[in-house]
Amino acid sequence: MSLSLEVKKFINSEHSGEYVEIALPVELSVKAEAKKKPAKAEKKADIDDIDDIDNDIDDVDDIDDEIDAKAKPDAKPDAKPDAKAEAEPAPEPEPEKPLVEYEKVRIHYMEAGMGEPMLLIHSVGQSLYTWRGVFNKLSACYRVIAVDLPGFGYSDRPEAFGFGVEDYADVIGMFMDAIGVESAHIAAFSMGAVYALSFAMMHPERVGRMVLLSPGGITQEMPLAIRLIDSTLFGFAASMLYGIKTVEKALNDAVFDLTNITPDVVQEYYRPISDALSRRSVRRAVQYFDEEPVIARLRNIDIPVLILAGGEDKWRAAKSPEMELYHSALSSGAFSVIRNAGHLMHEEKPDRVAEAIFEFIPAAVPEV
Repeated sequence: MSLSLEVKKFINSEHSGEYVEIALPVELSVKAEAKKKPAKAEKKADIDDIDDIDNDIDDVDDIDDEIDAKAKPDAKPDAKPDAKAEAEPAPEPEPEKPLVEYEKVRIHYMEAGMGEPMLLIHSVGQSLYTWRGVFNKLSACYRVIAVDLPGFGYSDRPEAFGFGVEDYADVIGMFMDAIGVESAHIAAFSMGAVYALSFAMMHPERVGRMVLLSPGGITQEMPLAIRLIDSTLFGFAASMLYGIKTVEKALNDAVFDLTNITPDVVQEYYRPISDALSRRSVRRAVQYFDEEPVIARLRNIDIPVLILAGGEDKWRAAKSPEMELYHSALSSGAFSVIRNAGHLMHEEKPDRVAEAIFEFIPAAVPEV
């Protein structure tokens, strides 16, 4: 890698990188509506119930008319039905055409390097900015693609989206299709690692090797401000009060060496989640996050997986039951600890993380 590329400043903004458009299908929208607006769904159910009652009354009236007709003395039971009516059966109802709706969403991403594709997936509340320390290093050997998931970074904030694990797994495939990538290695962090695992379970043929950095969801060791977002009762208020001071405190808690969290880093983290729509995305992604179905199927994964843990991670310790669960359940999994690093190990120790990735995923030697 040339010196100029090595020292090039990582710029993450809406004016850098590239954009590609994907269309979220109606299936995702339906799931989202069922989750987002239970009150409206219940109200509609009440209206439907009233319609059903009206229909039942009509059916009862029809039966009464039929009984009255049979009871009349001048009725002719042996009367033959109209021949024309018998010859012309009622036309079959046309099958209902499925309603297909799409929500177009612009996805922001950055790409560099040549070689085998490697997709970098951030966690909830982050953006591709979290990969700034390893992005250029990895691009020396791979075609590195760092993506802002829908709802985060500088990608669009979708309205009709489920924000669940399988929803984001679907998005990974749609994004790969949109940029013309058939298969790729994947490096993913925290909740993003669970999205990546779900995608690998759906489409194992599209994944080479995987590096999962501290995989899993919210733990009891995380700050209260983060845990409250997962609360049905306080989630909305907690997400709206997630200001820059809260972001700074959380970042300081997620690293071993506090000098890594500078004012610039805090601003870059806060800027993409400072508005109401972005905070809504954070809240929904946290509240709809369910890793249990993924954990239950971990033993079915045959893809080689490396799990990296921060040696000083206070949120998800290397020897915690959560990490042990992922490690033991993956039959083809390896495990390594990045010493003197907290939860954000790839931001604190990018050289060591990049070295671990290079060792686990040997770069293909290009043909001369």
